[in-house]
Amino acid sequence: MGCFYCEEHNQDREALMIKVGEMKGGVLHLFRDQTHKGRCVLALKGHKKEFFECSDQERADLSEDLARASKAIKELWGCDKINIGSFGDTNPHLHFHIVPKYKDGPEFGGVFQMNFPDPVRFSEEEYQEMVAALREKLGL
Repeated sequence: MGCFYCEEHNQDREALMIKVGEMKGGVLHLFRDQTHKGRCVLALKGHKKEFFECSDQERADLSEDLARASKAIKELWGCDKINIGSFGDTNPHLHFHIVPKYKDGPEFGGVFQMNFPDPVRFSEEEYQEMVAALREKLGL
């Protein structure tokens, strides 16, 4: 079995998220579960498990991507806070969850759940509108 993020077409990944596009150091994906509207994941382009394994340039590029993507999400959907998490215990490819939090929304003031018990799903058209908005905002 290959890597969740490295495989060009991974059915498990495509069931969970939609590719937004390639950035300088990573690839941005929009989660299909939009419990936290605008939730994305940014995965390193190359295959590394840990942030410290990256070259100085890879770290700089990925950090810049993370800041740009977070800012775009905040500007597009007006969240009150962005939580960023990197785990990878069972998916050993360096990636960061970008989770917008809203004061009156789920889990504000607490830790976000990876798999929310009652996921919020949108129509395919709504997902495509969100992806298009992110691409335009990020120049992808």
